Amino acid sequence: MNLKRNIIISGYLFGLLLFAFLLFGCVQSEKKKVFSESEVSAFVMEDLNSKYPNADVKEILEMKSSDSNESWEIKARVTFNYTSPCPVRMNVYYDYPRKGFVEKPPEYITRTCEVCQGVTTCILGTPEEAIIASHTLSGSDPVKSYLGSYSDAKASAKFYSDYIDPVEKKIYKDVWIVKWTSEKTNYGLIVLISNDAKILGIIQATKQETI
Repeated sequence: MNLKRNIIISGYLFGLLLFAFLLFGCVQSEKKKVFSESEVSAFVMEDLNSKYPNADVKEILEMKSSDSNESWEIKARVTFNYTSPCPVRMNVYYDYPRKGFVEKPPEYITRTCEVCQGVTTCILGTPEEAIIASHTLSGSDPVKSYLGSYSDAKASAKFYSDYIDPVEKKIYKDVWIVKWTSEKTNYGLIVLISNDAKILGIIQATKQETI
């Protein structure tokens, strides 16, 4: 009889221990670490710097948290050779901390120094695309000549909703402005490109003129 009672008591105690263990697990899961936007941003930038140390540009473009704030979906930009005629741009995606730093395969925006290939409608969406377009689109011969003469030429690009031509004072809507400069000469070129990838004009400018 005592043996039977001991077995019953042991079973009862085991059940209590199992219940306590499960309850503890639930409490622990409820206390799962929630990271702030600034913490996640710092973690991702550290990871980008580690994986792409030679990139010229590394920045977070978008961050969106889940409803419970337990994870963040992140879109980041990584660009190599940014001021060259052929910058390489890719978008990198994270889901942190849900998937840690195991990022999705990068999405290449520019890779082969070509834009608007095999499409009927082309929209320039990044400065890297605008830089490539400035010397590859129809009407870009003066830029090709400049780059041929000055191999050290560097580019900068910026999008404007409204831009005033510094020479003719003409107003342009929704344009990319790409400026080329070289240390070997005292002038540069400002290339005006429409958002739908058409060269609108090329202006000779001093190196001091900004875009």
